[in-house]
Amino acid sequence: MDRHGIHWRLGLTSLIIGMVLVSISRTACAQSQNPEVVPPQQVVEGMTYGQWSAAWWGWMLALPYGNNLPNPTFYSTGQHCSANQSGPVWFLAEPALGTPSDGVVEQCKVPTGRYIMVPLLTAECSNLEPSPQFIPSPCTDDTSCRVCAKTLANMIIPSSLKASVDGVRVSALTRTPSPFRVQSPLFFFNIPERNWFTAEADSTRAGMGYSVSDGYWLMIKPLSPGLHTVHVEGAVPGFLEDVTYQISVGGP
Repeated sequence: MDRHGIHWRLGLTSLIIGMVLVSISRTACAQSQNPEVVPPQQVVEGMTYGQWSAAWWGWMLALPYGNNLPNPTFYSTGQHCSANQSGPVWFLAEPALGTPSDGVVEQCKVPTGRYIMVPLLTAECSNLEPSPQFIPSPCTDDTSCRVCAKTLANMIIPSSLKASVDGVRVSALTRTPSPFRVQSPLFFFNIPERNWFTAEADSTRAGMGYSVSDGYWLMIKPLSPGLHTVHVEGAVPGFLEDVTYQISVGGP
């Protein structure tokens, strides 16, 4: 056998092994930099980031919204944080109204052993709400809803995104493309008469609808019992979100 051929094959094998090792080391490095965060490409309880983002929106939209009603996005004291929450993943509420530049504090008690789904900045388009004038077509099917949600999410300023878990900064948020930006599948939801959409348009009525969401999310691994802090920041033109979640982990 030609010895040059043997050396070439050995060299190619070494190169392939080296490339695999570099890929593995980069993945391990990214995971070690975000020790409390589930990697975006990983599934949790059989569902992807995108599928969990759809579940978050379905949960939030189903809760009646307003004063003395159980939608937790209306409050910041932890009141109703556990409304309709169950299963392996706990949802943190995103403030529905604009937050000041000096931030807002959201409180929540989370049972032990739960993953925590945190919205940074997200958008959604549904067939039950009017589309903004700059959207090329309203949300009428899977394709148009995806275009609408993507157009809105493209307004998020990637360089503005920041997040930390107990003071440890989450890396790769501002990478292009960011691994933490995900789009949901088309999902169906049911809203009550007093619903979250009424914060934007009083004409939205109760009923079934469908939507697609697009934006930036964090899935946090189950935290140890005690107090924890999650901080997120982000911006779109004319809007700044600066939220600190104070999370108390404990109990069933």
